[in-house]
Amino acid sequence: MGKTENKRRAMYAVTFVETRTGTPLDVCRNFRNWTIENKLKSYVDIAEMLHVEPNEAKKYLDLAKMPEYDSAVLKRMKELMYERN
Repeated sequence: MGKTENKRRAMYAVTFVETRTGTPLDVCRNFRNWTIENKLKSYVDIAEMLHVEPNEAKKYLDLAKMPEYDSAVLKRMKELMYERN
């Protein structure tokens, strides 16, 4: 293996991790399915978990509003799903 192969290997590893994360729509759908599986129905409880207002939590669960790609809400959704599994 030469020097250039080692440099390219790192480049491809970073690209692979980025494509695995998914879009905000995928995360919202997965979060909505996760709340259904865990029988979470109260928007107030979900809003407290996401640290947002209840009306905004309802919009996220109804897929009427998408969080931005690098927002704290999106990261918090991912944390909650993988933390409680």
